[in-house]
Order: sequence, then structure tokens, then C-alpha cells
Amino acid sequence: MKTYAGNQFKELKIVLGGRELKYTLKRTGRRSIGISIDKNGAITVAGPYRVSETTIRELLEKKASWILDKLSAIEAQAAGSDGPRAFIDGEGYLYMGRVYKLKLIEDRLLKRPVVRLGENSLEVYHKVPEKPEELRAVLREWYVAQFAKKLEGRLPAYSQQIGVSPGRVTIREQKTRWGSCSSSGNLNFNWKLVMAPVEVMDYVIVHELCHMKELNHSSNFWALVGKVCPDYKNHRKWLKENGNKLTLD
Repeated sequence: MKTYAGNQFKELKIVLGGRELKYTLKRTGRRSIGISIDKNGAITVAGPYRVSETTIRELLEKKASWILDKLSAIEAQAAGSDGPRAFIDGEGYLYMGRVYKLKLIEDRLLKRPVVRLGENSLEVYHKVPEKPEELRAVLREWYVAQFAKKLEGRLPAYSQQIGVSPGRVTIREQKTRWGSCSSSGNLNFNWKLVMAPVEVMDYVIVHELCHMKELNHSSNFWALVGKVCPDYKNHRKWLKENGNKLTLD
């Protein structure tokens, strides 16, 4: 425990949504617990001296959705660029709400490029230097495959929870739509959703499945969405503010 100007600081860790996060606990004379996240993603919790660390952890877990959405928005902003991508070492690419740095690795034994996800990097193993458009195609193929795997595991579970049976399911690349549901129960999803936090991706899946019961945006529809996804408003807001950053362009 460090003390500065009468305040006590302690560095702690917590796992939220499968992510291990560091946060600074600041003990003060305030009466309530406050959580703040700066522009660099540093989390600070200001709490009264009398409140236990267990209580503070319970609050962080309760606020997990807000914290993760906030961090993902900061990371999405960091991954954004003012111009077209160059597909070079060090560029940031979003995957499941986190930014991974592109790492190009030469391997002359390969017949075709291979993409692997490292701890903090998105690694592309290739035989010869690839042109930007070729690297984009390789990465797109990998993203589509990853989204298909996520969808395969999550769609049946949410379908059962909502009580619907989807027809044909298609994965597409669209500029403005994240998903759609036809009157016959066929679903379309944008593969770029795999770049978003898992909670945001799940929201879109739930959204389209709920349209199988309510093919509108009535109060009944949103009530149904809210039963399965209580924080859907936060996820809608995240998509509205950061959806343009879910791209390989």
C-alpha cells in the first residue's frame, strides 16, 4: 500500500469477462465507491476507508459490462486510423474487442499464408512478401472463419433460450447492417462483429433472434431483448459509436 498526500493506493487485479484487468484502489474520505477509466484505459477505484476489498470487487463485477465496453471503446479508438491500412508490422487490428498488433513472419516452407492469434499480436506467417490486398484477403478469410466458429457455438444456445428455430444462416460483409432477419426466419450476420467485444456480438445475435418473434422494434420486442441481454442499450451505443472502426479498410 502506497500513500501520497494522505491518500492510500493499492495495485490490484480482477478477471472480468475472461480478461485479467489491473486497477488502482485509492482510499479516500469519500462516502461512496467511484470507478473511473482514463483515456489510456487505466482503471481507478476510489473507495471509503471502511469499505472492504471484497465489496469493491463485487461492485466491479456488477459493473463488468460497463467497464469492458468502456475499455473496448478506448481500444477501438486506438485501432482506428485516418487513412487506409498499410498492412504492415505494428498496425492495430480489433478482435473480440481487443487490439492486436499485426506481426508478419516469413516462413518459406508454407504453401499459403497462415494466421494465428498470439497473446498480443495477430501473426501472419507467409512464404513471400504479400501485397496489401493479398494480406487483407488472408485476414478477412481468418476473421470470417473465427466468426463462423463463434456463431456456431452461440446461436443454438440463444435460440433455445428465446425459443426459436432459425432457418438459413448467412455470414456476409456489409457496410451498415450488423444483422437481419427475414419473415421466413432466415438470418444474416456481418462477420465484422467478431471484431467487437463478445457482449456486443451476443447482443446482435439476440437482437436478430428476437425478431423471429417480433418482426418490428416495438416495446414488446425490446422487452424480449432485455430479458436475454439486460445491458443491450450499452451495447447498442457501443456499436453506434465504434461500428465504423470494425473494418479491414
